Amino acid sequence: MNGRPRPTPPEPPDVPRKLNLSAMQIAAAVLLLIFPVLSIAGAFGESFGQADASGADVHLTAEYPTRLRFLLGSTMQVTVENTSRQTLSGLTLHFDRNYIDQFTAISFIPPVTDATDDAYLIALQDLAPGDSAVVTVQFQGSSYGRHQGRVWVAAGEQTAAELELSSIVFP
Repeated sequence: MNGRPRPTPPEPPDVPRKLNLSAMQIAAAVLLLIFPVLSIAGAFGESFGQADASGADVHLTAEYPTRLRFLLGSTMQVTVENTSRQTLSGLTLHFDRNYIDQFTAISFIPPVTDATDDAYLIALQDLAPGDSAVVTVQFQGSSYGRHQGRVWVAAGEQTAAELELSSIVFP
């Protein structure tokens, strides 16, 4: 077009690269990195705990979820063992309603034989010395937060052994 050479722009100045973040931005970046790492490590996944208690004639064990996710199914297994030298009859396993009622889709195996304002009751068969009875409870977390309660075995009106349970339901 026209014979004049085009001028070239000047070279940019040498400026050292530097990340310039405020303290709040650094804290936010660290938090954004911590959550995926904790998630990969299983900090927010389901985990199980075990609780044990012994009385004069029985040993009570529960394997239950200490952490679970909202609306995901989970299982608790409670074992009652006769540690005496005689057959035990009339044992009842009690599940605290303050704990169990925080979940949905609840299923007991064997089924609940009675329910009170305080507990779900399961009458156990006679236990010979050294024998065990196992009760399985299936449920889903339906209420966020920490839920605490008890499981206990009773002979008549007297508590033979008692466990404290605590579970956290995550979103």
